[in-house]
Amino acid sequence: MDIKIGDLVTFKKGLYTDEEGVVYRVLEINGDRGVLELVNTNMIIRPQSVAILSELESFVGSASSNL
Repeated sequence: MDIKIGDLVTFKKGLYTDEEGVVYRVLEINGDRGVLELVNTNMIIRPQSVAILSELESFVGSASSNL
């Protein structure tokens, strides 16, 4: 899969049960890893994290009005 900066992504189903329903935006790509920003949150400063790109899939659906 070709993930690009700005894409909305989720972790692949069944990989991390605590991440189900969580949507991220890809901020940066560095090799096989990406910097992600949490999208579906009401926090003013959105949390960021790093993930392996092969563990992500494109998001399809509505992430909420916080996009």
